[in-house]
Amino acid sequence: MVTLLLIEDDHNTARMVAKVLTPHGFTVHHAPNGLTGLQLAREVNPQLILVDMDLPDLEGKVVVSRLRGSAESAQLPIVAFTAECSARAKRLALAFGCDAFISKPIDTRAFPEQLREIMTRKKEGLSHVSKADSLR
Repeated sequence: MVTLLLIEDDHNTARMVAKVLTPHGFTVHHAPNGLTGLQLAREVNPQLILVDMDLPDLEGKVVVSRLRGSAESAQLPIVAFTAECSARAKRLALAFGCDAFISKPIDTRAFPEQLREIMTRKKEGLSHVSKADSLR
C-alpha cells in the first residue's frame, strides 16, 4: 500500500482521485487546504504528496516550501497537481520544490502508474515533469 496525501480544495476532485487510486493499492488522505495538509503530513507519514497549487488559505508554493523545510517530508516526492498546464506553471512548480507536475484533468487509466513512476524516479534522485500532458 502507498500512503498518499492529497492537498486539494475541490472535494469532487479529491473523491475522484481516491476512487481511481484505492483499487491500485493507494491509501488516500485528503486535506482540503494547505494548513490541514501540513498537519496531516506530520500525522499520516505519507509516501507521496500531491499539492494543488491554488489553495484557499496558502499558495501551493508556500505549502511545498514548508513541506521541504520539515525533516519528515523534506525528501518525499511532492507533485504539483493543478489545472494550469502552461510551460511556465510547470517550470515554477519545479522551481518551488516539486518533483513532478500533473495537470488536471487526469487520465484515470494512466494516473496510478504515473504516480508510481514519480516515486521510483524520486528514489533514483531524478526530478521531472510528468508525461500527463502527452497522455491526454
